[in-house]
This record gives sequence, C-alpha cells and structure tokens, in this order.
Amino acid sequence: MKNNKPPNPYKYYFIGTQIALTVFAAVFIGYQIDKLLGYQNSPIMLALSTMSICYSLYVLMRDVNKEK
Repeated sequence: MKNNKPPNPYKYYFIGTQIALTVFAAVFIGYQIDKLLGYQNSPIMLALSTMSICYSLYVLMRDVNKEK
C-alpha cells in the first residue's frame, strides 16, 4: 500500500535557496578573481556563473527524477 503523504513544501524552498546561493557564490568569486587580475569585461565571472547555473539545473533535474 502506498503512503499518500503530501510532499514537504520546505524541501522546495531549500532547493531554491541552494540554487540561488550557488549562483551568487559563483558570481561573487568570479567578480573577485576578475578584479584581482584586472579584467574589464569579467570573463571569469561570466564563465563561473554560467557553469554554476548549468550545474544547478543538472542537480535539480537529478533530484526531481530521483523522486519518481
């Protein structure tokens, strides 16, 4: 017999917060590295933020598929 408990809503808040903090940390670290190296166009910040967004989406899809 299946257990028909509703999903915990705080789980989704945690996932959203984790994604936001991951992207924020990548942008901050990339900005600091660009500032340290003297880059004007912020290529490291753009690269790190893009990678963190892709990683966060991958982790989100993996977690959602694991629940099924």
